[in-house]
Amino acid sequence: MLGAIKAIMGLLENSFSPSMPLKQVSKEQILLGSKSREGLSAIDIASKIINRKKQAGIPIGPLPSGAQNLDLIMETIRVEEIVNALLTKAKIEVAVAPGTNLTASGGNAGGPIVVQGMTTSIAKSEGIIR
Repeated sequence: MLGAIKAIMGLLENSFSPSMPLKQVSKEQILLGSKSREGLSAIDIASKIINRKKQAGIPIGPLPSGAQNLDLIMETIRVEEIVNALLTKAKIEVAVAPGTNLTASGGNAGGPIVVQGMTTSIAKSEGIIR
């Protein structure tokens, strides 16, 4: 019995661990790429999943009885709820390392001022998923 439980635990652990490390994304790629992303769409995601089901040979039309395919309805509801949770509850947290270059500008009665320097401690920022 204990062996079977360990085997099941091993299968579960392997199914949730990434099969390959995430590809590194540069800060430049993030800045440029974020401007062209359209954001999350539950309908687009559900459509792609349903299309993949079709590619896998899973029937996606009405049931033989003519009734609606409840699996497709549930797939759409499932994706809508996941996307809604990400958009309304997810939080992004970012750490900025010490030594990050910065430039500031301003002015006073003596004229414009430009200051260059670097951060001296770790900074934290927050954001949202869109």
